[in-house]
Amino acid sequence: MEFKESMKKLKKWFPTIMKYLFFIVSLETIVLVILRCPYVIPFLACDMCPVVDCPSKYYRKPFVAFIVGYMIIFRADFCSKICPYGSLNDILYKIRRKISKKPFKLSLETKTILNFLKYLFFICAIIAIIYGNPRYYVPLHTSDLITSLKLAYLAAGNAYFARLYVIVGALLLGLLLIPRFWCRYICPLGTGIQLTKKGIRKIRKIKTVNGVKSCGDCSKCGKNDN
Repeated sequence: MEFKESMKKLKKWFPTIMKYLFFIVSLETIVLVILRCPYVIPFLACDMCPVVDCPSKYYRKPFVAFIVGYMIIFRADFCSKICPYGSLNDILYKIRRKISKKPFKLSLETKTILNFLKYLFFICAIIAIIYGNPRYYVPLHTSDLITSLKLAYLAAGNAYFARLYVIVGALLLGLLLIPRFWCRYICPLGTGIQLTKKGIRKIRKIKTVNGVKSCGDCSKCGKNDN
């Protein structure tokens, strides 16, 4: 009985343990992506990236393969159970809950504006990918991280700072006001996954109706042939 209870507890806590393990392993990469990634969309051109101290340059492919396998085997949702940046947003939200448990309610108008911005960011990301995911500055590497970051600030242009402000601003909003603000209203990958899920649900619904799994088309059923 004790063994079964232990296995039940492990099964219950296993997704959470793996979620934060992914976060810890990816922490250095997250910091470098936020502060030094020279591409508009991170993680797509790591093999060609000149930021030689970023772990993603060397471990992205096996890490992605492991994550895909983990998702298939355990049917884990990427955004809520795997994404390191999503875990960071969860940690910030938990900190906010310690400070104040009072929920921040968004008006319908604010939600409409934020949803519009979400799809705007998604479209911009698609356009960037179509145009080859351009690199907007040349990162300079030195022996230590702090000096490299200082040089990044000096070498980068407006595009670098615009992306940095969006990311940091989204994190601050997630910490102070709106839970998982980045995940809900900014992240292009999250928006893409959300749209894909909606499309799959719609296709399944159409197949269900056409297959007469729910009553509604008497012409395909002999129940009413009287």
